[in-house]
This record gives sequence, structure tokens and C-alpha cells, in this order.
Amino acid sequence: MGTADKMLLDAAHDAEAIYQLLDHQHIEPFIDLNNRTKNNMATASDIQISPEGIPICPSGNKMKPNGFDKSQNRRKWRCSPSCNCSSTKYGRTYHTHSSDNLRLFPKTVRGSEKWKLIYKRRTSVERSNKQEKIDYKLESGRHRSTMMWYMRLYGIMICQHMDAWYV
Repeated sequence: MGTADKMLLDAAHDAEAIYQLLDHQHIEPFIDLNNRTKNNMATASDIQISPEGIPICPSGNKMKPNGFDKSQNRRKWRCSPSCNCSSTKYGRTYHTHSSDNLRLFPKTVRGSEKWKLIYKRRTSVERSNKQEKIDYKLESGRHRSTMMWYMRLYGIMICQHMDAWYV
């Protein structure tokens, strides 16, 4: 078996210790945020961080992601020049380091197209689990042996494939 490079989990697993473990194992986490707080976090500058991990400029606008710097392991955020929070032509920029808060600043930005594409896999697995447990009544079996549970599970999986192919 190979090694995992991504881990898809639901909001129940949104804990700093899990992020640290996955970072130590060089596994990229894809975990829904369990919004414990609705308040913005303050930073050393005049930028605030939303509960979703998105920097907010002094004018109150959410900044847009503007790339990831692999060499320094940080994400660049940019506020448009039309927002009057900076006098530069390029607009205000801000960098977030994954090491500052692994939970709020994952390598892939939550809500981005890449995030949605990868996270779709988790929801498809959840639908499959629901079909096995509820539709095919996996836990209704009154078996005592492991072999009979495996036989029941294999039968359910065959039915799932038949449903997918012929319905």
C-alpha cells in the first residue's frame, strides 16, 4: 500500500491536535471548520482574520487568495486596488503562514475550486455509507460470526454496484 497525501474529514475532527499530527505525517488535511467562534481574530497589523481563515482589510473587505509560496510555506492574499485600504497601485497584500495556525490556514484554501473538487469525494463516501447502513439495513443483521457480517457486507456492496449500473 502507498502512503496517503490527503485526509478528508468532517467538522467533528476539527481540532488543532489532528492538524498537527497530519502536518507531522506530511498529509494535507481537508477538514470542514467547526465554527467555535463568530468573532474575527486580531493580528499584529491592522488586518483581521475571519473565522473561516480569510484576512479582512481595514476597509472591511475579505481579501482574495493570490497564490501559495512553497519555499516559505505561506499564502499570499490581495485586496483590490479599488479598495482604498492601500495607496499602492497593486493593492494591499497580506501573507498567512500555515505554521501560524494550521487549522485556519491550510495549504488549499477552503471554498476554492480545488477544495470543492477534492472534498466531493468525502460526500460521495458518506452517501455510500448511508446507503449501506440505512437503505440496505446493514446493522439489522443478527449475526454472531465475523464471517456472516462480511458475507452480509459483500452482498450489500454487490447490490450497490447493481443499483449503480442498472438503475
